[in-house]
Amino acid sequence: MEPHEPRLLGDVLERTAELLGDKEALIYGEERLTWGAFNAQVDDLACALLAAGVERGDRIGIICTTRPEYLCVYLAAARIGAVLVGFNVQFTPAEVETLAKLTRPRVMVMVDAVKGRAVAAPLLELLGRLDYVEQVLVVGEDAPAGAETLSGWIGQGRPDMRAALAARKAMLDAEDSALIVFTSGSTGVPKGAVLTHRSILTTGRVQVREFGVREDDHILQNKPMNHVGGAINLTVPALITGATLVFMDHFHPVRALELVAAERITILGQVPTMFIMEFNLPDFERYDLSSVRLAIVGGAATPVPVMRQIMATAESVITGYGMTETGGYVTFTRADDPAEVIARSVGRMAGEYELCIVDEARRPLPTGAVGEVAMRGGCLLKAYFENPQASAEAFSADGWFYSGDVGYLDERGYLTLVDRRKDMYISGGYNVYPREIELYLAQHPQVEMVAVLGVQDAVMGEVGLACVTGRGLTEAALLAFCEIGLAGYKIPRHFVLRETLPLTPLGKIDKPRLRKELMTDGTRDS
Repeated sequence: MEPHEPRLLGDVLERTAELLGDKEALIYGEERLTWGAFNAQVDDLACALLAAGVERGDRIGIICTTRPEYLCVYLAAARIGAVLVGFNVQFTPAEVETLAKLTRPRVMVMVDAVKGRAVAAPLLELLGRLDYVEQVLVVGEDAPAGAETLSGWIGQGRPDMRAALAARKAMLDAEDSALIVFTSGSTGVPKGAVLTHRSILTTGRVQVREFGVREDDHILQNKPMNHVGGAINLTVPALITGATLVFMDHFHPVRALELVAAERITILGQVPTMFIMEFNLPDFERYDLSSVRLAIVGGAATPVPVMRQIMATAESVITGYGMTETGGYVTFTRADDPAEVIARSVGRMAGEYELCIVDEARRPLPTGAVGEVAMRGGCLLKAYFENPQASAEAFSADGWFYSGDVGYLDERGYLTLVDRRKDMYISGGYNVYPREIELYLAQHPQVEMVAVLGVQDAVMGEVGLACVTGRGLTEAALLAFCEIGLAGYKIPRHFVLRETLPLTPLGKIDKPRLRKELMTDGTRDS
């Protein structure tokens, strides 16, 4: 980081507002905010939080869709040294309670409703029982009894707190915690990955360069903000460069394409499922997508035919690899890579970081050997929140982070992911990685989405079950395709053809939910 570059998230916003105060910053429906107006809102909320007694290191929880208020709370918390904790808007009260007890937020901010479903009101009684939650703020026009509106707090202004705000900002350090993001573990209580101002800005600046983000860009922000995809990827690069963020509070293929056309979106970052849903619209060709200069694809394997269609839609396409613990993308393909490379590889590690492949004893492996992906650099989380055992297990004494992902490097240094270690199953004594099979099946011209699970088998221990969506597919055709390119022990024993697959809020295939659905409908006992 250059000495003149801001070291804190709040300072980045402040500098952008100074340089580009009258430029359009955030768009959400009919609401349009300049960088200057948005910075003023963040200052006003920061002052209100200080007046409420929020201290450096305190947590502020938020349950909200992707909209400007989320970003305002995020940056106001950062400006006073508080730590934002994002909760998924789809969480049940029991899930909210579990993670609230883990992080103990002093203030909770909640959207009033999501697509007609009340969010704030059902949670007020729960939050009232948690003695560490001192204040509940609601994103909406009205607040239920026991809460206040976020807009009311912003509207206070609190000029009497300006000196206190300046004093608090002077206390802060780049290594201060700024964000807690829950890992997406499929079993047990998720861990809270703690990201600092330094790690977030390190990641953001690398992404500015690798994605070529510019001041005149219009970025569609349709990722959940409680995930690094929404809180860091492209959001922080927009803060750094002054690009315009166009918010979409929940994904819908028609609405997404309408926004791309209406707001002249130049950078479109989506998971493959989102692109597939858009391409499958019967009138897809009528939407004007000529403004899109960069499509960023990530989060899952992309069938080569789909990747070719994305490349025909945007001037350039990039994919990469990242995780909660890295704050987002840390590897990147090149814009001139062919579809086959971008569909299967996640590119090369950014020069600011280090990457190696290690064996089970955490010893480096040679090029081409499959092992665990290990990383080191300024992008990494500080620790797992109040979980020293998990932190110690994930890090080596000299700073290497062991991801739990399995992959290999080719001669160019490009990383190909094979799978998560925990998703591996053993069939007849052989280790089988579902992602490898998914990548292969995704090459079939009629396959749109695929998920492979390991299920119990009386003879082999476990065998593969492939759930596939696509047009005109048959089990026989899929089996024949697998026999061409997969070793016998890797070929799924069962194929399930479905019209849809369950998705997470990020648009990835929800494998735990899929497994439950299969057990419920009797398709396969696992």
